Amino acid sequence: MARIEYSAKALGLGIAFLFLLFPDLSQSIQITVFGLVLLLVGIPHGGIDHLIHNPGIRPQGLVSFILRYLLLMFGYGLLWWFTPVAALIAFLGMSAYHFGQSHFLEKGKIENRQGLLYLLKGAFFLFLILFGDWTRTQEILSSLISIDLSENFRLGILGFLLVSSLIAQGFSSKPFGLSDGLDYLILAPILYFSPLLISFSVYFGFWHSLPSMLAEYTYLRQIPAFNSPWKFGKQLLPFSGISLLGIAGILFAGLEFLELNQLYLLFFVLISLISLPHILYMDTFLKEKFQN
Repeated sequence: MARIEYSAKALGLGIAFLFLLFPDLSQSIQITVFGLVLLLVGIPHGGIDHLIHNPGIRPQGLVSFILRYLLLMFGYGLLWWFTPVAALIAFLGMSAYHFGQSHFLEKGKIENRQGLLYLLKGAFFLFLILFGDWTRTQEILSSLISIDLSENFRLGILGFLLVSSLIAQGFSSKPFGLSDGLDYLILAPILYFSPLLISFSVYFGFWHSLPSMLAEYTYLRQIPAFNSPWKFGKQLLPFSGISLLGIAGILFAGLEFLELNQLYLLFFVLISLISLPHILYMDTFLKEKFQN
């Protein structure tokens, strides 16, 4: 498993280096890379939440699970409708926490008392992405909120998150290792200087989604029905396909009356809707069931 993860991360860094070396590569190529990452690992890693919740789930239990999932999405959708700024802040916060957990999947059990560490470390890498290509971030958020932060202020926030996350890890039970050094010394500057879509694709795909999927497989392969990559892969398809088709259909409909930046924002809103229940179920799974 470790070899797969490290090879994928090397691929991700190679993609980012390509865009750093050739910054004039077209937006369509960035979108293609983003789409492939989303299709192959981004959406699928959340496509088996019902199985990490209960590997032996029956049809009646699955219906109940789907209803709870949809209710969480609907409730969060109402938050986006009535108070979009609050919904955005909530999305950034829960994403930071969720991403932060991914950095510690190789370091033993994910613990409740380490929540601040996960939040700070995830926030550091998330804001590296958002602040690095700040002009593009502002363009995407422009239809929702106008934020004008100077470069010094943005660097100050990143410095605070960096120092805070290092201190939090120093006081935690999670020892510093080679992977931490590589994340801070190599990944961090690459994320900051890469285009927004590429930076997000590399981090979301290769530092979060794939390690999370490998953790799910490590757990489920103990069960005969899921004990091979083929059996596991088949389980990813149904709900991943539904999510991808649903998002694609809504975005396609939006082409008629939304500008490009508004479509990007709509896409991230849709991602946030499926992220909320996924994050809740994944958090429970990592704390209660997953043992590296």
